[in-house]
Amino acid sequence: MKRKYIMAGVMLYLSLMGGAVQANPLTVAEEPETTDVWQVPHKPKGTKTRLGIQSNAERPAAKKADAPKKSQAAPKKSGQKASFDPSSRYVAIKSNLVYWAGAIMNLGAEVQLNEHISLDLPLNWSLWDIEREHGVRLVLFQPEARWWTKGVGKGHFVGVHAHIGAFNVKWDKDRYQTDKRPVLGAGITYGYSLPFSDHWGAEFLIGAGYANMKYNQYYNVDNGAQIGKKSYNYWGITRLAASIVYRF
Repeated sequence: MKRKYIMAGVMLYLSLMGGAVQANPLTVAEEPETTDVWQVPHKPKGTKTRLGIQSNAERPAAKKADAPKKSQAAPKKSGQKASFDPSSRYVAIKSNLVYWAGAIMNLGAEVQLNEHISLDLPLNWSLWDIEREHGVRLVLFQPEARWWTKGVGKGHFVGVHAHIGAFNVKWDKDRYQTDKRPVLGAGITYGYSLPFSDHWGAEFLIGAGYANMKYNQYYNVDNGAQIGKKSYNYWGITRLAASIVYRF
């Protein structure tokens, strides 16, 4: 009898569960379709409500749309003028063929200081006589600051130079030798650089200015007696060059 009641309770429980399972699909089918509606939550009076709310899924798209604007602005930086790079500094050595024609040895060096500015350092010397009655012995240093129109080592340039030196010149019956003070002066230069290749080129220049020299005059014989002591102010050509240039 007890077993019968238990079985009857089990059947009643299964029937109730089955009815519930069948009732749920019906209710789901009868539910109308709903659409998402954005609603502004209720806020207490006196607070501001933000309108135009958008979903988080739309926000990244707006950021991506702004990305091309940034990429378009980037090329403007590339158009800016490049500054001087010391690693690509212009450095060259040179020799003046005009002075070689007068039996005067010479060697110069030039180094870039800025995008348009360089420093030229030529040294000229002659330590022998041409013959018994003629000879030019001298040492002359003429540092020069240059400004280049297109950049150092390219095209036209102008410069300001100074000169300091000493000489011992004999010519015919007289010999002229600088006094204790060396030759001093300054001048201006115009020139042009003509490249042949990445390393070789030519340079042409002419300079004019002032030089003051104090010298002694002697008879042009061995141990010749001193004739006089003079001072001379020179105005005229102070530099003349047609040089071969090698750039490192």
